[in-house]
Amino acid sequence: MGGGLGATSLCVTNIIGYTMLFVFVDETSDNKFKDYFGISIAVINSSHYHPIKKNFQSILKKSKWNTDIEFKGSFLFSSKKGDAAVGIDERIDICSELLQLNKSKVNARMKFYYVVKNECKDQKKDYLIYLPKLLNKALPKAKKGNGKNIISIHCDERDGISSEEIRSAIEKILNEKGYELFENVVKVKSGFHTVGLLYADIVGYLFARKDIISNDSEIFSNFSDEEIKANGKIQKLQSSTTLLNLIKEFKPYKVVTK
Repeated sequence: MGGGLGATSLCVTNIIGYTMLFVFVDETSDNKFKDYFGISIAVINSSHYHPIKKNFQSILKKSKWNTDIEFKGSFLFSSKKGDAAVGIDERIDICSELLQLNKSKVNARMKFYYVVKNECKDQKKDYLIYLPKLLNKALPKAKKGNGKNIISIHCDERDGISSEEIRSAIEKILNEKGYELFENVVKVKSGFHTVGLLYADIVGYLFARKDIISNDSEIFSNFSDEEIKANGKIQKLQSSTTLLNLIKEFKPYKVVTK
């Protein structure tokens, strides 16, 4: 009996020695610009996941953020959403701490990718078209060797699209890159424990604010310079830009329609 247990333990150790690639997917839209649609991806090597998650959750607890409420991008600049006990300035400070976990002194612990379509009429259709294209940009060729080509993909839960539809859409790219999908695409409701999804959400939200506000001509044409400086949207633009600059590796793409 003891010998059998020892053999099993050795096998588990060998499996744990391999690293997987974790991919987290979220999407963004905008209440004012209805045709705006973006997809955000966070890529994390499994060897980095544990310290990132541990520190992410520690930062939220230290900041006294209610862990029953997810810390998501759309709550960042809102006094009406999220944990009402934590002010907007504090939320920006929290977000800054969280984003600084993305890098070590030398390398990026996480990599982020984003694609936006400004003329989206069908979000499900565009999700299934542009997610594979973005994955093609985000994923390196899989490493050779048993277990080194395993990839896990988690997507934020959304209605009207199934795990099977997503898997079917991305299968060709995964095959071309040499990856084997871990079980199936997983759809998850985001919350305190879904740290990878929260990163994809936060970075996608910040880039969407920067993208939309900087291209909103009404803001810049109808106000004086002083009014612009005091404008809440301009403050969002400035904060979003500052926060995005904390990311070591972030590559945004835009769909160009002919």
